[in-house]
Amino acid sequence: MADEEKHQLIRSLKREFDAKQAQLRNVEAQRRTVEAQLRRAAYTAAQLDELPENVGTYRAVGKAYFLQPKAAIMGHLEEAVKGSDGELRKLSASREAIAKSADSLRSEINELIGALRR
Repeated sequence: MADEEKHQLIRSLKREFDAKQAQLRNVEAQRRTVEAQLRRAAYTAAQLDELPENVGTYRAVGKAYFLQPKAAIMGHLEEAVKGSDGELRKLSASREAIAKSADSLRSEINELIGALRR
């Protein structure tokens, strides 16, 4: 393989590697967002747990607040926690796959660079 072809291949692999790195950053940002939602839901549930069952509670929906029974809000928070847990598992699996792909691209690039130096 000629040097110019190797250079083109390295540039192509570098673009792919950069795209994988961008995907990793995106997945990490999503993971942080989901973790924040999970912490927020857990904190709200802990605070509501201390209140009596018959107290009026409000649930925020967008910019509006709706009066609902405490049990309904606790159920909604439990669903949010379960959904966040599932989303975190998916994001972790996705992150591992992308990281593995990026590592293989990195090793390919290093091999090609090593071949050019010889």
